[in-house]
Amino acid sequence: MILLRLIKQDFRNLITTPVIVTVCVIYPWLLIGLFGFIFSSLYGGDGVTSYDFYGVTMMMYLIISSVTVTPNTFMENKLRQGNIRIAYAPVSRISIYMSKIISSYLFMGISFSIHMLIMNYFNIVNFGGSNFIYILVLFMVFLFFTVTVGGAVCVILKTEELTNMVLSNVASILALLSGIFFPVDSLGKVVSDLSNLSPMKWILNSAFNVIYDKSFENYTIIIWGLILLSIISIIVMHVNYKPEDYI
Repeated sequence: MILLRLIKQDFRNLITTPVIVTVCVIYPWLLIGLFGFIFSSLYGGDGVTSYDFYGVTMMMYLIISSVTVTPNTFMENKLRQGNIRIAYAPVSRISIYMSKIISSYLFMGISFSIHMLIMNYFNIVNFGGSNFIYILVLFMVFLFFTVTVGGAVCVILKTEELTNMVLSNVASILALLSGIFFPVDSLGKVVSDLSNLSPMKWILNSAFNVIYDKSFENYTIIIWGLILLSIISIIVMHVNYKPEDYI
């Protein structure tokens, strides 16, 4: 099957890209360990440690930062030669862009899932305990959204540098506004109101509600909202993607 061969090729390219491997394999432990240690004195009440808090927030940060991975599978310089062969081969363009979406999602999804499973099992980070599967589903749906959005922006802008700049800046702003690194409510009402408008803040609140309150309020709405936005992003890719633009 052509799609499966393309997925294997793109997956192999991701595994041999040092930056992406570092983000997926090393960064989760590095960021959680660093922030958990630095802010350990500020947490500990009500059974919530700094590692619990930053375990959840840093995984979300890595997921939103992964929005730049998919564009690299389209436009990375070392991949252009392969893109030339594929563009002129009798392969449907749907198979081409979907292979990049699926391979990116599988590589990061498998990596992040393993980290979360290990941390939850050994009580390094509380990812919900018996409700772990719900947090995993929420994060994996969020990851699929970031992967598809990255692809949609990529096929619209068609320039690697501009795409990465736009996506990384937007991701950083959303992360800051959502309170991933530190609570933003103390920065004033305006910043707090902006924070409440951040979709990442909604996802973060939903995750903490499931973990600590066993509450699933808005959980289903957020899941279906992310799926809908992912479908829209795929439609945008389908309309705008032309293989010859990436050779």
